[in-house]
Amino acid sequence: MHPIPIPSRAEAPVDAARGLEHWERLTRAALEAHRHGRLEIALAGHVRALWTAEALVDGALLAMRPDDCLAALVVSHHNLSELYHCRGQVAQAVDHLCLPHRLLLRLLGEGARPHGVRQAAWRHLRETRAHLLGWLRAQGEEPAIEAALHATPAPAFGHRPAHLH
Repeated sequence: MHPIPIPSRAEAPVDAARGLEHWERLTRAALEAHRHGRLEIALAGHVRALWTAEALVDGALLAMRPDDCLAALVVSHHNLSELYHCRGQVAQAVDHLCLPHRLLLRLLGEGARPHGVRQAAWRHLRETRAHLLGWLRAQGEEPAIEAALHATPAPAFGHRPAHLH
């Protein structure tokens, strides 16, 4: 069996209006492939889904649907983490757990972001934190995860919303 090549980033859609639907289709297909043990196909699908999510977060749709766009990004990274972990590629699994956490922290540090985007980032940060803590409980000590957990948003954001203390 020949490995499925990972697609090029140019294949990510640029149409924001259909981007979330496209991301969902890619994710469902990749999860189905994973369930059936077709890990190379799942990997290619999850990579495409991640690139689609990144395009959504980089585009205008983020301001209109921040929860959906950030959820797509977080879920894509977490799906890749799980897949890499199943493949025994622990370093890649850890990277994909830490990346969305750090990306959300970076978004929070960008003071020019709309309030809705920052609020959504705080909500999704709780999810990434829970996944990082889950890894530590299940797998034990991991310096990269511990560093991500101790990272804080850049001071440009100001303070944490009161309801999230």
